[in-house]
Formats: sequence, structure tokens, C-alpha cells
Amino acid sequence: MPAFFKNKVVVVTGASRGIGQAVALAFAREGAHLVLAARSVDRLALVEQEVRRLGAEALSVPTDVTSPDAVAALVDAATSRFGRIDVLVNNAGIGKVGDVESATFTDDLHQTLRASLFGMISVTQRVLPVFRAQGSGAIVNMSSVMGRKAFARFGSYAIVMHGVSAFSDSLRQEVAGGNIQVSAIHPALTATDLLREVDEAEMPPPFRHMTPLSSDAVGRAVVAAVRHRRRRVVLPRMANMLLLGEALSPRIGDLIATALTHRPIAAALGMSRGQTYHQTISTTLRPARQSR
Repeated sequence: MPAFFKNKVVVVTGASRGIGQAVALAFAREGAHLVLAARSVDRLALVEQEVRRLGAEALSVPTDVTSPDAVAALVDAATSRFGRIDVLVNNAGIGKVGDVESATFTDDLHQTLRASLFGMISVTQRVLPVFRAQGSGAIVNMSSVMGRKAFARFGSYAIVMHGVSAFSDSLRQEVAGGNIQVSAIHPALTATDLLREVDEAEMPPPFRHMTPLSSDAVGRAVVAAVRHRRRRVVLPRMANMLLLGEALSPRIGDLIATALTHRPIAAALGMSRGQTYHQTISTTLRPARQSR
């Protein structure tokens, strides 16, 4: 039987590394055609080679999602090459760590909003007319566990991820009945370059001993979310406990977040099973100088 995504056209932003790269390769294994978007020309070329080695077609389009002209060129390139777009994965973005009282907090927030939220909105607005014209489509918005529960020292990132969650929820209702699905993905700490430059002691307290998810696991979850039309996915499943506690009471959510700062408790909950984030990225990821 043909694969579910055979010859489907999938656009992935932030595709040059990390989760974006893993998502692209996961769809390539399913037989999809990939449109790869990111700022780094060199890194995109490497991911395109990986996609082609898996037997899938690929088109690389260097794109800064904060530029309306670049976003328009991305969508035009995808439709010109393949005639349609079936899946949009909004993954491009950045993250900053720092206290609310830090001198850079406001600037960090503005930068993150521009790249991670307004860029996502811009790409989505450009792709939606394509979906409506062809009568189908799927949008996947990459948020975070912090899109439902904020942690100390990650306020600017959490504000933006909450925005991504709200945007996804609103959009899902607006396109209901039009055969356009919207999925929001909420991974916990993942082994990507996002926090590579952050000193371990400056990490949000629960993250300091947490074992990160692999990008490949998140990539597989994205494919499954589209295949099974899932509206919201939280990774790992145990993180749902934190979000349930937060939904019941902020006091309970804060107590769980505080409990996760203690390694024995995090280990008992399956959130600390081996290497920490910094130990993982030091042994598995490419040098940080190769920017997204």
C-alpha cells in the first residue's frame, strides 16, 4: 500500500537543524516532497542532501520568516515547483533565557515574538489561501510545554509560546469545516541548539538535570499528529501531569514545577533518566557556529 504521505508536499520552516531537520527527515521517510526553509543556505543544502538520500524530492528556499517578501517567495516557490502544499510545519524560532528584571528582557521578548510568533503568523496567512483553493491542508505549529505552563527565567519564551498556543486554538476554530486541520505540538526540553549558549547554572531550574527529548522523537510525533488529525500533542506524556495541575490551580502547577527542580523527584517521574541537556548537546550536536 502507498504511504500516507506519498507525494504530499510539506513545507518546513526552521528546517536547517534540530526539530525542523528531524521533521523534514521524518516526512521524507514517508514519501513526501519537502520544501525546506531557513536562513542558513549551507545548512539547508546539507538537509536537502539528507532528504534526497531517503529517496524524497526536496526544494531548499533560504527564508527569513520575519520578511514578508521572503515568505511570499517561499510559498510561490513551493507552489511553482509542486503545484500545491499539503502540510505546513511552522517551526522557525528562537528562545532567550533571563529574569523578568534583566536589562535585556524586553528586547529578548521583542526578538522572540518577531521570529517565533509573527513569522509563524505571516507564513500561515500566506499558505491559507492555497489550502482553501485546493480544499485541504494541515498546519502544525511548534509550541512548547511552556506554551501552557511558564517556568522561571524563561518568561520571554513562555509568553511567546503561550501566544503560539492561542493562535493555534483560534485558527483551528476559524478553519473548522473547511478540511484544514491545525495541530499544536508542545515538547518539553529537547536536545537542540536552542539553549546551547546558556550557561548550565543559568538554565530554568527544572531544566538543569532534565533529560531532553530527541529531535527525532519530536519529528515522529509531528508526522503522527498530521496523520491522526491530533489537535494538541504534549511530549513526553508525563508532562501532561504538570499541565493538568496547572489547569486545576496555579498553586498546584507551581508546586509540580518546584518539585521538578529536585532530581530524585524528576527521576521518579521519568523526566531525569540520564544525560542532562548540556551533556547531550556536547556529544550529539553540530557546532553552534552553523546558525539556523
